[in-house]
Amino acid sequence: MNYWDVKDYLSQLIDLTEDETLVASVCRTALREIEAGLKKDADFNDVRIVAAAAGLAYYRLMLRRNSLSQEDSVMSFKAGDVSITQDSADTAKQLERAEIYCAKMFEKIAPLCEDNSFAFIKTGVNVDDC
Repeated sequence: MNYWDVKDYLSQLIDLTEDETLVASVCRTALREIEAGLKKDADFNDVRIVAAAAGLAYYRLMLRRNSLSQEDSVMSFKAGDVSITQDSADTAKQLERAEIYCAKMFEKIAPLCEDNSFAFIKTGVNVDDC
């Protein structure tokens, strides 16, 4: 599995309008991060890993698009009979969908991942014994 697999999966989710170098970098980084959290005995050819990496790349690209759309001061323009309007609510909805999709893909690979979580659990310590 490589970042091209992630990019192919990602291209099924969204139109990739970003620069090819940026998309490759985001996909490569997402795949490395997912692989770093996998158990040693995980099957690295499991399609869920590619889907999770694509979900993470999708979320990051939507974050980027959302921040760029907020920076743009021009929300619409007209040239002759043609008018273009950018709806910032649309990019916010896309970001929300990407976040949900990414979380669902992370749930699917949970059995393949190492559990490095830590929690304090109440054990019923008697204050009088201290």
